[in-house]
Amino acid sequence: MRSGVDYFVADLDERESAVMITGTHRVARMPREVGERLRRGVEHLSVEERAAWESLAVTEDAGSNRDTLQRSDLADGSDFAVNVNLTNICNLACTYCFAEGGDYGRMKEAMGEHSVGWIFTFIEENLAPGRRVRFEFFGGEPLANFPLIKAICERSERVAAERDLQFVYRISTNLTLMPAGITELFAKHRFIVSVSLDGPREVQDRNRPAKNGRGSYDRIMKNLWTLRHAADDNIILVARMTIATEQPTLVDSVRELWSLNLFDFFQIYPGVYPVNQQGKSVALTLKLGDKVLSGPQEIAYVNHFLRPGMIEQFRDFLHAYPSLFTPENRFAGVLEYERTAQMMLEGLTALSFCSGGRTYYTHSPDGTISPCHRLVGEESFDVGTGQSGLTRPHPEWRRTVDEHPVCGQCWARYLCGGGCRQENYVASGDLNVLNEESCRYQLLLAEEVVRLVARAGEPYLARDRNVFDDLFVSCGRPVTPNGRTDARPAADAVQPFELVC
Repeated sequence: MRSGVDYFVADLDERESAVMITGTHRVARMPREVGERLRRGVEHLSVEERAAWESLAVTEDAGSNRDTLQRSDLADGSDFAVNVNLTNICNLACTYCFAEGGDYGRMKEAMGEHSVGWIFTFIEENLAPGRRVRFEFFGGEPLANFPLIKAICERSERVAAERDLQFVYRISTNLTLMPAGITELFAKHRFIVSVSLDGPREVQDRNRPAKNGRGSYDRIMKNLWTLRHAADDNIILVARMTIATEQPTLVDSVRELWSLNLFDFFQIYPGVYPVNQQGKSVALTLKLGDKVLSGPQEIAYVNHFLRPGMIEQFRDFLHAYPSLFTPENRFAGVLEYERTAQMMLEGLTALSFCSGGRTYYTHSPDGTISPCHRLVGEESFDVGTGQSGLTRPHPEWRRTVDEHPVCGQCWARYLCGGGCRQENYVASGDLNVLNEESCRYQLLLAEEVVRLVARAGEPYLARDRNVFDDLFVSCGRPVTPNGRTDARPAADAVQPFELVC
């Protein structure tokens, strides 16, 4: 077994280290001195330690993740999802917008009613038996086309009754708009409402101002409280945070929103934003209609969590993270962290980084179908039309992590699933050439969750995580049980290792 390929060692403190075994996602603790030798290679263990290691790692189920991936089908591990790109309109001017102000450089109008029929035909033609259907309402700002959201929900009720289907509804919104009937519709259909909110007022207003330059925080908070009071527990509220500033710290920004006791879950993403040749951030192209508000320069893209000082902030937050779970607060986790922890604790395999081009497609106002909502506007990636359905094969979206020459040698491959293809394309012009910054961030996240699982006490480890199948974590990353055995070796058989999961 190879260090950094078949297992990964992370130091916890001066006394202890942890190891995650790639093939099964089992996690164990050990004295740090043992961990340092194991990091150099299994051959550096003593005879007794090596025998204990083999009891833990060289087992009949040692290839559980690999075998699960090889046996899997495209429909496994996730719902069939339709991202409904409802409109080109967005009323905010977010500093890191990948959608070119909402229209992706191509969309010139909102989606019309004719698309509703196309979407349901698409579902009927492509849905695998026994799978749920989820709608991801997106934009632009999707609430600017609320009548179409309502029309799709009403149609889905009839289809559900006729075909015995289950639908899940999720919206990504800045929640600056509150159309008449929104609270009733969201409560009736038990919406998952993901709200773009980057932190306290000064952070939000700096990162996500309106296009007229005014702040957005106060309006969003007013609407959030209105929605929570009206819909109560019939909705799930998610704070979708993009972190693109050093101050306030990550811990402080999250704690301020957490203290409101308003959100059920958080999503925390690093800002990926442009910098010029001097390393200073610059604006993206932002447009209002045909008017260009700002234009691009010669730029590169950087991941904010990899900037000086932010790795430490990220690690500090993961160390403090279990303290956010209290009986008095409705907070139930950060989606990406919890899903990754669940994969270790329960033995799950990632079949891909996301569901794009597998069971997840975006329908846009111009009638095109794309395998990725972030590549809308890139005509070369269109794979069909609403009127004709899928018309172009797209095997490049279905390559497994074990087929990739770099990813296939990574210790986190069955957690990550192979990296974001859109981020690869932005960096290299090729879906399958790794974006090094994105890769470094995924490894950082996986490493810190190994530490989280190894350090955490039983109250955290025993939390019910079944809900994460509903929440479209990491763009619907498909995961499925890897079938590892539940039998635990006797404690004395694996000393000096202590099995966590």
